[in-house]
Amino acid sequence: MASQHVKLSLARKRLIVLLASIAAFFAPFSANSYFPAMGNIEKDLSVTSQQVNLSVTVFMIFQAISPSFWSSLADSHGRRPIYLYTLFIYILACIGVALCQSYWWLLTLRMLQAFGASSVIAIGAGTISDITSPAERGGYFGWFSLGWNLGPLVGPAIGGFLSEFMGWRWIFWISAAACTVHWIILGLILPETLRTLVGNDGSGYANPTPSQWWDRRKQQFDGKHDDEENEKKPEQKISFKTILAMPFQSLIYAKEKDILALLIIYSTQYAACYAITTSLPYLFTRLYRLTESQVGASYLANGLGCIVGAMFQGKMLNRNYQKMQQQIGPVVDELSDELPIEHARLRMSWLHAVISNLIIACYGWCLYLKAHLAIVLGLHFVLGFTSQVIFNAVQTLLVDLFPDRSASVTATNNVFRCLFGALATTLVLPTIQLIGVGWTFTLISAILLVSRIALYLEVKRGALWRRERIERAL
Repeated sequence: MASQHVKLSLARKRLIVLLASIAAFFAPFSANSYFPAMGNIEKDLSVTSQQVNLSVTVFMIFQAISPSFWSSLADSHGRRPIYLYTLFIYILACIGVALCQSYWWLLTLRMLQAFGASSVIAIGAGTISDITSPAERGGYFGWFSLGWNLGPLVGPAIGGFLSEFMGWRWIFWISAAACTVHWIILGLILPETLRTLVGNDGSGYANPTPSQWWDRRKQQFDGKHDDEENEKKPEQKISFKTILAMPFQSLIYAKEKDILALLIIYSTQYAACYAITTSLPYLFTRLYRLTESQVGASYLANGLGCIVGAMFQGKMLNRNYQKMQQQIGPVVDELSDELPIEHARLRMSWLHAVISNLIIACYGWCLYLKAHLAIVLGLHFVLGFTSQVIFNAVQTLLVDLFPDRSASVTATNNVFRCLFGALATTLVLPTIQLIGVGWTFTLISAILLVSRIALYLEVKRGALWRRERIERAL
């Protein structure tokens, strides 16, 4: 179960991680900047609040499905073209949403938005796996996760401001413009990182940037590149049947016991967080009489907690991995089946899981009692911190377990977390209206507590399940 990666300079690694992180920003930004504008969209398109909530649900469903389609291509044909294809689709969808005049066009174009932008997170995880060793991967995942954590941080604040003072359509005009700039930058300088295409030193010629293409043309012209035709690899043809099966291919990872446990840990935590974020506009406007821009600013607490948690956990994951290496002996760029990698990655997750459960229940009763807004936002910060610590640990471990299929296994995680999040989005408001806000979040905390069984099993039996998988493959 060797873990190989493309060996690049530190500066080049950092540049690639930065580009991947920015690309991962757009999907969560599109999801979260939408929340404060839901009231305006409801009025502008003459629809009900339940119909607007449906547009959030369909976005999340397509956010779940689309990475499974693209990640299979990214793991076989390379990262770079998929970045460019998917973000181009996202740009067109943003322009369409900004121009749409009917509810059904809004639904359709939101699906297309998710189909484009959400895939970049899975592909980005694959990119990080391509260029990092297990010993440094946790830290780089921390930096990479800043991109999708900035979306929930600044998305609602920007969305609330634009919706209140300029109109909700400007959210998508700005999204399209910002993504276009980054798309051009990616097209110019993001290199291909898939090891099977570019080799262990990254010098292989595949999916070239304009400068790489020009250098190759100059070599041909100068006679320095011999017999190019012999070096060309036969193109991989993809049948229509294979294309239809792509959305389901990544789900094969869920049949593994350890992967399923990790999916449950991540997805239930994600669903609990989404239940809180999607219900925030409904609750805060009624309980605290906030305007759209104030509702948007209220998301800053959770987003800031996520960023602090990502930075903290990145350092802790690297430190824990190094301690594990010291205990078992030197291991260089290799993930042996004898490594207690599950314990190293998840050792602190118990503490954060318990804190998260308590915070969610406490949050519901603080809202019931109409506690001061500062207290409620403080709980948001702590929840964002603890949740992100759990997310980073699980995501890093998933890539550790399948380093050569990292985009696909991340897409599997994306399917589960988005479907769980869509279910939470659909049910949270009716549940609040039925049993009250205090009991709703107590119920969510109780469901989350049951899901912690998966965390216990993964720490205790994950290594055994991993060894069984390795033995089956031999």
